[in-house]
Amino acid sequence: MSTTKLLDVARYAGVSPATVSRVLNKTAHVNENTRQRVLAAIAKLGYEQPTIPQPQQAGHGSIGLVITDILNPFFPEIVRGVEDAAGINGLAMLLCNTSEDPQRETQALHALVKRDVDGIIVCASRIANNDLISLHENNKMPLVVINRQLNHPDIPCIIVDFEDAAYRSTQHLLSLNHTRIAYLAGSGAITPSQARQRGIEKALTEVNLRLRPEWCPVSFPNVEGGFQAMSSILAQEELPTSVIAYNDIMALGALHAIRKHGLRIPDDISLIGCDGIAMAAHSNPPLTTINQPKYRMGQLAIETLRQVIEGNYTPNSGYTLMESPLLVRESTARALHSLS
Repeated sequence: MSTTKLLDVARYAGVSPATVSRVLNKTAHVNENTRQRVLAAIAKLGYEQPTIPQPQQAGHGSIGLVITDILNPFFPEIVRGVEDAAGINGLAMLLCNTSEDPQRETQALHALVKRDVDGIIVCASRIANNDLISLHENNKMPLVVINRQLNHPDIPCIIVDFEDAAYRSTQHLLSLNHTRIAYLAGSGAITPSQARQRGIEKALTEVNLRLRPEWCPVSFPNVEGGFQAMSSILAQEELPTSVIAYNDIMALGALHAIRKHGLRIPDDISLIGCDGIAMAAHSNPPLTTINQPKYRMGQLAIETLRQVIEGNYTPNSGYTLMESPLLVRESTARALHSLS
């Protein structure tokens, strides 16, 4: 009996083990060119399919989804979009929450590979781009990434242009006569946070202003992080008249800190978030924010991943850019005076 394993066939053919399983078991459509490549590898290596399914084949019809923080209201809408679209496509979803821990992100991804899922959707920001690319190339695992750009032709990315979003947010504040603008940054290692900061700095530079380092605190991207970052600014002698937060939940934490300091929104300080979570529309006052089409991003991730799995994905620019309108609400207003 041949000692060749299914993984050997997958590596020889340049596909995932799940794709080899689909060709052997005829459980889903596979692109004809890919199917022929797999069959040629089977013949070349002399692979013999076991009569009894092996444990690594348990992932038929399943995909993995890795998210950063299930407690952040941004992510459940993406999860719902992925799960609904997966169900329509006959796929089960395995959800991994990593709680903003880069080590847990790495562990989750490798665990999903061992489970032999058909593909993985990554909506997590801590693992390095090179590590994601290595995971794909070493395991031939179909990947789709949400909200980060890898610049790899075989890894589709579904993104919002965060630099442009922050640029538009800053322009909105400038149009309201704000010249003293702060930014509550997420962790410096988070690529979207760096992109947001570039957008703010670009808009300020165009009008001969700059983002002051003391008004750009880095904090954990949750409510408590927003509260702490905003409190550090409010402890300073000179204060900004407006603030852009890395995300909506940081903005909600900042809102609490501003009120606790005895100041009013937007009369004393205007505030802008990013994400467009549902509760932002019901904060007091309702939060101006960049709206990301979260549910649709989840749906599109499944649609794209299925194309990759079936060998029907055609690499283009490497990413799909989603619209992200600025929702102007009551947390921003014209700067009437300077705070000190």
